[in-house]
Amino acid sequence: MQGNIAQNKAVAMDIKDVLQLTSETRFIGELQAKDKEGVLAEMADALLAGSPITNKETILEMLKSREALGSTAVGPGVAFPHGRTLAAQNLIIVVARSQAGVDFDSMDGGPTHLYFMLIAPPQDTGNQYIRSLAVLTEKMQDPALRTATLQAPDYAAFCQVLTEGQG
Repeated sequence: MQGNIAQNKAVAMDIKDVLQLTSETRFIGELQAKDKEGVLAEMADALLAGSPITNKETILEMLKSREALGSTAVGPGVAFPHGRTLAAQNLIIVVARSQAGVDFDSMDGGPTHLYFMLIAPPQDTGNQYIRSLAVLTEKMQDPALRTATLQAPDYAAFCQVLTEGQG
């Protein structure tokens, strides 16, 4: 019985659960990077700040290997760089924005403005990694919500837009 309760609880993940996996220190309000490699490096720096992960090169190699399989910029204007590594003990999410946009080899050919980097351990009980990615992908389908997240003045407002919508 307890297993079924845990399974049912695992399925019911929402944006508030996802946002608990990030923090203000893992939020880049405006990226300085002007290219894909720079975006990944800047986000990796934010990942390392305040996390038990210490090897930036390991993270960058993993992310670049994943990007080599196909861009994680699924458009319109949103990318989900992600991967699994032994360096991570828990799922960590870094969020970044670029008002001008960066060429991230997006499927739609346009610039990418919003980035959600998910770094997970190889073993992920409850599939938190995949479920978080699904929740974020679904949220970012709404054009008005994407615009509102870009206009949010700070991390708290960004989170409020995601949890309450743009109105």
